[in-house]
Amino acid sequence: MAVETDFLALYRQLGLSPGCKLADFKQAYRRHVSILHPDRNDAAAPEDHERFGRLVVQYNAAMDFHRRHGRLPGAPVGARSAAADAPSAEPVAPSPLPPRRERVTHTPRPMLLVIVALVVIALIAWGVGPIGSAPGADSSKVTPEPAAADSEPAVQAPQLSVGMTREDVRAIEGEPTAVHGDRWEYGPSWVRFERDTLVDWYSSPFRSLKAASTRPHGERD
Repeated sequence: MAVETDFLALYRQLGLSPGCKLADFKQAYRRHVSILHPDRNDAAAPEDHERFGRLVVQYNAAMDFHRRHGRLPGAPVGARSAAADAPSAEPVAPSPLPPRRERVTHTPRPMLLVIVALVVIALIAWGVGPIGSAPGADSSKVTPEPAAADSEPAVQAPQLSVGMTREDVRAIEGEPTAVHGDRWEYGPSWVRFERDTLVDWYSSPFRSLKAASTRPHGERD
């Protein structure tokens, strides 16, 4: 069941109005994330964690709306992308049906049975034996068909691991939403480098990273 997103509440929280520029929208979101992020606000109350999670969910819904419609929610319809305004292609006329084939006259059933019987008699006289077996072959010995080769195991999608380079992480997770020195942020989740090598990460349930665990080496969140 789909859940409607209160985009007006999102705009009010970011201090913006519908129809704002995409760059201003993203900048306001990153500023609020840096304030409400649990890792940067040790004295945050449970209400702050709830506000942070709701902000991430609403922002992702707004960006999904932008990808599908070419504009932010609440923006004028005329602001959508040119691709959305492009006229649809004219329908292609269906090809004419092929000419109807002439009805084929089938051989009468009794005559067909006679022909089949003559073929079977000829095969027996020639020494073929049961239809489908080679002359002189022992029909009791059936050569088993070779077993089908085992299907190749499915290729597992790459996951984050300690020691990866920045390029490896970018290939798996894409471009970060924010960069602060050796720390890359992906919404509420983040990864940290030391000397261009991945040493730590945190995978939030609101925006999970492609990793086998929430933190490396079984560390607590």
